[in-house]
Amino acid sequence: MKRILTLQDIMNSSWGERFHEAFGENLKAAFLHGNCLYEGFDALHESWQVSLVCKSTRPNDLQNAHKISREMAKDNLKFGYFFSENFLMSKQNDYPLEFLHISQKNVPLFGEAPLAGFTPNAEALRAECKRELENRKLQLLREFSRIQAGISPMDFFIEAYEEIFPILYGAFYLKQQAYPQTRSEITQAFPAFEVQEPALDYKQNVERANNFFTAIDQLIQSL
Repeated sequence: MKRILTLQDIMNSSWGERFHEAFGENLKAAFLHGNCLYEGFDALHESWQVSLVCKSTRPNDLQNAHKISREMAKDNLKFGYFFSENFLMSKQNDYPLEFLHISQKNVPLFGEAPLAGFTPNAEALRAECKRELENRKLQLLREFSRIQAGISPMDFFIEAYEEIFPILYGAFYLKQQAYPQTRSEITQAFPAFEVQEPALDYKQNVERANNFFTAIDQLIQSL
């Protein structure tokens, strides 16, 4: 079976109907979201992520998931999350950043677009962005310790930028009251996080990493 490589191929496919056939009346919506809808996605090496909104997400109501998962893999699709309607309604202040991404970047394959009209609570979004930035610092410090002891400087800086960028969308929204459509909008708003080539000298890379962490601290303070 031919791998699905373009968004248009998925939209022209029968996958929406196939999800409905697999999950029946329990299925409310199936949609693409996540990295596959952002700049830099490579369908030759990554899969399209499909999440579902269901009336019930108990295992006995999702029994056919394993069957359709095998078929999805052949077409370069994978499951993301199984959301219940109640979860999406009741957890909006717990996951405002994630819900902001989903509401702004999705492609419905069956049913209606998820979280239509969602506007995050500013204080909840601010708190989550700060918390996630602190968490990323912990993770990236661990990776920093592995430079020249398992990973290259390029590997470290690529991971650093990729870990921070999803949170920068939330920070941009807090400051501009709009969701950025391109990465260039984000780097213009937060130039300290623009991707650069690593230096050849280890000490220079240490200084660059130090500046990167300083930029994170300054962003946390500014939110």
